[in-house]
Amino acid sequence: MVWFRLSFILLLFLPFSITANELIKVAGSPEAVIQLLNEAKEQFEKNESENAAAILERALRIDPHNPILWHNLAGVRLQQEDWKRAASLAQKSNSYATEKNVKLSWLRVRNWVIVSLACEGMGDADCANEAKKRAHILANQ
Repeated sequence: MVWFRLSFILLLFLPFSITANELIKVAGSPEAVIQLLNEAKEQFEKNESENAAAILERALRIDPHNPILWHNLAGVRLQQEDWKRAASLAQKSNSYATEKNVKLSWLRVRNWVIVSLACEGMGDADCANEAKKRAHILANQ
């Protein structure tokens, strides 16, 4: 599945691929949240993933319903191989990236990819296959 491999590559190389401008457009986030997202990205790029996670958690205290912040935190936890938390955080992101918001359909796909990779990390093939199936369905809508 080429689309799944591409999504996997995007997650590995672009965990903070959402720019501040996109965050404003999609989520209407406050300036403080945008600054914290940029700080978290800098920390992540310096291989300071725990600092990045702490900064994202601060941003979530300001904007707790922001699916992009939950998604990025899931990506950090995935990179740390904290499989259960990564899957849980990605599902939380999906709960805020509702189907009503078409602008966030790409985020739901990426979240299902995170869930799939986390399930694979936990050795749960059924969970991984179900998540891949959901990602595939969303990607083809």
